[in-house]
Amino acid sequence: MAIVKMSKFSLLSFKSRKETLLETLHKFENVQFVNLQEKEEEDLKFFSADSEKVKISEVEEIQAKLKFCIDTLNKFSPKEGGLKALKEGKKTISYEELQQIGTTSHWQEYYKVLKENETKLNEIKNEKTKLNGEIEALIPWRQLDAKFSDMRNLRKVSYFLGSIPKLAKETFLEEFSSSILNSYVEFISDVKSDSNIFVLVHKNETEEAEKILKQFGFNNVNFTYENSPNEVIESLTNDLKELNEKEEDIKEFIKNYSENREEIEIVHEYYSNIHDIANASDNFLNSNNVLAIEGWVPTNLINKLEETIKGVAGEDYYLTFEDAQVGDPEVPILLKNNKIVKAFESITKMYSIPKYSEVDPTPLLTPFYLVFFGMMMADMGYGLLMIIASAIALKCFNLEDSKKDFIRFFFYLGFPTFIVGALYGGFFGDIIKGLKGVVDPAKDVVIILIVSMVLGLIQLYFGLGVKAYMLIKEHKPLDAVYDVFSWYAALTGALLLLGGGPLGLSPMVVTIGKWVMIVGMILIVLTGGRENKNIGARLGAGLYSLYGISGYVGDLVSYSRLMALGLAGGFIGSAFNLMISLLGNGPVKWIVGPIIFILGHVFNLLLSALGAYVHTCRLQYVEYFGKFYEGGGKEFKPFKSRNKFINIKSK
Repeated sequence: MAIVKMSKFSLLSFKSRKETLLETLHKFENVQFVNLQEKEEEDLKFFSADSEKVKISEVEEIQAKLKFCIDTLNKFSPKEGGLKALKEGKKTISYEELQQIGTTSHWQEYYKVLKENETKLNEIKNEKTKLNGEIEALIPWRQLDAKFSDMRNLRKVSYFLGSIPKLAKETFLEEFSSSILNSYVEFISDVKSDSNIFVLVHKNETEEAEKILKQFGFNNVNFTYENSPNEVIESLTNDLKELNEKEEDIKEFIKNYSENREEIEIVHEYYSNIHDIANASDNFLNSNNVLAIEGWVPTNLINKLEETIKGVAGEDYYLTFEDAQVGDPEVPILLKNNKIVKAFESITKMYSIPKYSEVDPTPLLTPFYLVFFGMMMADMGYGLLMIIASAIALKCFNLEDSKKDFIRFFFYLGFPTFIVGALYGGFFGDIIKGLKGVVDPAKDVVIILIVSMVLGLIQLYFGLGVKAYMLIKEHKPLDAVYDVFSWYAALTGALLLLGGGPLGLSPMVVTIGKWVMIVGMILIVLTGGRENKNIGARLGAGLYSLYGISGYVGDLVSYSRLMALGLAGGFIGSAFNLMISLLGNGPVKWIVGPIIFILGHVFNLLLSALGAYVHTCRLQYVEYFGKFYEGGGKEFKPFKSRNKFINIKSK
């Protein structure tokens, strides 16, 4: 359970075997390349930058077409979701099956058909937009009985179709009728602040009519249809109906291609691999005949890597290995833990990946995380729900490894939740009235607080111990004395001095505690600023270091949240139970009670779990990691398949 030891490899091979070599390393799944093109070493100046830009461009064009196919099928025939999708999960195939499907698929035909039909749908969409716009423009004129063709064929009469401001209707009618006697004015409809009008005048009075209309802000409309507005609207509506039917037929036709979706996804994965393999060339150097590669590999796999390369290159290669240097910040980090601890790696990664020179904090935080989370949830019922729900999910669903670890995370947390719940006597709050625990949260608050503080003190001491181990491992034993054991002395002495009386310790123990504290504090003052050459600066820095004891007090107080959140969740659960008991014993209780119970306790479970997750993380990140852990490493990113749509097994 630690950071995996890494080795750097340097490989020279014939350039003619590059494609086969990279495909093999891709299947190997355990190397990460170093970008040689960014190095400026003297022995590399005879090489040129390797590249596959043309191939990458071609593959990206293919990927775009495949993505179009997938997006189109998902749009018109979405994948099944819910429990069925979780149960089935991603399909798993071998590299050989991937190769076979990727090279024999008729995806180009699928793309052509889907593209043609998508174009048809866009044309229909545009046509529907146009027809709807025309219908919308005609609707205000539905009361007009005349045909547009008849109006255009009038010989002795001029017609006007348009709108004027609604507020000017009466004034316009009065002036127009008095000015042009041989006229006909019909108000067809009102739309917002305008009135649509139909006007007929004798040809001889056309100019005068235009003048008056202009005075009233007349806005002319021009329709090119033949029939009346109602007839045109009916015709356009029928056209819309035909387009909708045609659109549905095309959508159904596209849905039929969803049976090829899995094949297209596999082909997309195939070309993603080709893209990644080609893109890897941006890390390499080459000459006329030779390819230079450098990268990282787990030390325990160097023999397997050499066998893999030999299987491709025969004897025509040059390969060297070098153990990673502890202080090298470029060493990629790969964590290896057992199944339980692995579920908690996300907590470490959310904070920061460890450096190669550090320890993996995951196994060091896991026991504390389990205990602290359990104390904050502290309910047997909630613990059972977490265990059962997680177990069902792990058993019934085909999940990816990362999702399995997430489910296992809560599966393991269910056990301390149940155990602490048993100690507190809590089962969905206080639903079982006669259930007694070792402690009563309502009465033994002080005891729970003391236990919380003691657990916090243990974690702080353990964190300091890890720091001492790391310093000794780095051959800095004096630093371990100055930076760790001095604090052990100061803190332990202070605890004996201040807690000796309440704990009933003998005066001798209290006196010893006092002198141990004094020795520890003196050591902190004298060594806390030892990096300074000036004595005054050294003492000043030492005194400032001693002020850090207030930080330990704050850290210790932070662990009181173990008590606070545990009690809060229990009291909230009990409050929901009290609400149910107040319903009496009638039918209302048996109808409403279960609803309150389920909704209330689900709410409390989720709220308590969120609070426990956040606050337990906070205790690890601030109080615990602050004592020994820095982080800042780079995660190992192996050269392998992305597995976006499917899972590819190498063997």
